Amino acid sequence: MTTSMKSISRRGFLHGMGGSILSLPWMESLAAKPSAEVARRLAFYYVPIGVVRRTFFPGEENGVTPLFNRDNFNAEETKTRIPKGEHPLELTATMKPLGGVREKVSLITGMDRTFQPGTDVHAQCASCFLTSAGTFTVKQSPYPQARTLDHILGEQLGANTPFRTL
Repeated sequence: MTTSMKSISRRGFLHGMGGSILSLPWMESLAAKPSAEVARRLAFYYVPIGVVRRTFFPGEENGVTPLFNRDNFNAEETKTRIPKGEHPLELTATMKPLGGVREKVSLITGMDRTFQPGTDVHAQCASCFLTSAGTFTVKQSPYPQARTLDHILGEQLGANTPFRTL
C-alpha cells in the first residue's frame, strides 16, 4: 500500500522513522576528532642561477663577489667565516620579506660542494642538489644521484599530508 506525502502526519512520520531520528543529535560525537598535531611542512629554496651573496647570506654583507673562472677559481675565498652552530637568523636585504615567518625559517649555510675545474659551477650545483652523491657515482639505484633529502624526510614528515613529496 502506498501513501502519498500529503497524507502522512508529523506524528506518523516520526513514528515511521523510529530510533533513527533520536540518534541524529549524537552522531556528531562519533565523528573522528581532528588531529591535534599540525602537519609539518618542509620547503627547499633552490636558485639555479645563484644569488648575490652579499645581500642574501647573513655575515656576507661586506664580502667580495668572486669571479667564477674555470681556471683560477678558489673556493676558499667564497666561504663564510661564521662559526659552526646555531645562530639567530639575521634577515638580510633579500630575506626581509620573510620577517613575518622568521621563527619558522632555518637557514642552513656552510655546506660545501667541491668545484671541479672544466665544468660550469651552475651545472655542478644542479647535479647534486639535496644529495651528497657525486655525479654519476651511484650505479645500483633507480635514483641517479642517490635518494635526495626531500624524499628521505618526506617519509617521516609526510605521513599527515596528501603528498609526501612533490
